[in-house]
Amino acid sequence: MNTLTLPLPSGRGTRRLGILRYLNDFADGVREGFELAARYDALASKSDSELARLGLRRSDVPQAALAGRGRH
Repeated sequence: MNTLTLPLPSGRGTRRLGILRYLNDFADGVREGFELAARYDALASKSDSELARLGLRRSDVPQAALAGRGRH
């Protein structure tokens, strides 16, 4: 039976990289939230006839904003 050994990082710098990765992921989440809010606001401000031209009803706005539909 053979054993498999994997090299492990020395531990130097991994904590800083972990913090930077966390901050980057956090910033990505904030940016995504702002984009979602902007899509929702853009769709919610349209009239019912404008939404109908996009193939949407007023009740579809939250799902369409999440899906990224109706960006026009």
